[in-house]
Amino acid sequence: MLLDPQTPWLRPLWARIAVTAVPLLCSALAFDQGWVLPGAVLAGVTGWVFRRLFLP
Repeated sequence: MLLDPQTPWLRPLWARIAVTAVPLLCSALAFDQGWVLPGAVLAGVTGWVFRRLFLP
């Protein structure tokens, strides 16, 4: 699997939050700079990571 939530380094909650926050912050920065397409792609990546790590 590309992103397995059962790996030992993703078991702590703070690690899952940090992995999810990175593309979210990059997306916010891209939108702030006026780069709409990269911001939208990174927002989609954030949604996928959130789904894989926090939702069953």
